[in-house]
Amino acid sequence: MPAVWSHNTRFCFLCGKFPCENLPKMIFWNPDIVNRLSELRQKYKSQIVEKMRREIITRSARFEEQTKDTKDEYNIYREHVQYVHKYVVMLSKDKNVDGEVLELAALLHDISMTDLSLDRSRHNEFGAEIAERLLTENYYPEEKTQLVKKCILNHSKRRQEYRSTEEEQILVDADGLSHFDAIKSMYSLPSKVMGLSEEDSVRFVQHKLTGDYEELSDDLKPLVKEKYDRLMAAKCAKDITGE
Repeated sequence: MPAVWSHNTRFCFLCGKFPCENLPKMIFWNPDIVNRLSELRQKYKSQIVEKMRREIITRSARFEEQTKDTKDEYNIYREHVQYVHKYVVMLSKDKNVDGEVLELAALLHDISMTDLSLDRSRHNEFGAEIAERLLTENYYPEEKTQLVKKCILNHSKRRQEYRSTEEEQILVDADGLSHFDAIKSMYSLPSKVMGLSEEDSVRFVQHKLTGDYEELSDDLKPLVKEKYDRLMAAKCAKDITGE
């Protein structure tokens, strides 16, 4: 299909220009071609999201097994990613954004954290590369793949100045809100993995949450303001975890 090739996509129904005016002319023998391909498009969209969900679940389980009974034991899907995904779905509702891109970015944004050989401080960079490779292997449209990659790359606070789309900010918001729902897991990082003292662990959590709070969109800050103020006043582990 020449028009498909000219639009640089493998399948017509995945093209960003779908349905273009050339489509009925190219497949003139099927008067219902637009509706048929629209059905295929919707089916593919649900499949690619589910496939990436299974990918991160599998990698998370493998990482948890590899680190079992060590200070690094953690299941990032169960304890973090699924909540980020929940929030992007909620925050993207009724907005003029690409919800599918956001779901994929949420599911894959921390995927590099499941690989012990990769530098966690650059998890956004490695995650963007892994996401691009996975989506390309599944023939995901190049333009949308690049937006997923951009969301993942720029969800790090160090990349704040490079954000230019609402999708990127929604991922940042979802990531930040999810942290306020997982205070115990967050505290375990400095106290168990990093081996910091109780006092330093409290400060670590407070510093992390301050960054998350400052990056939240203004209209979302009231949702966590009470919890944020309480945690900023914490003096010990019990004040942070409630235990």
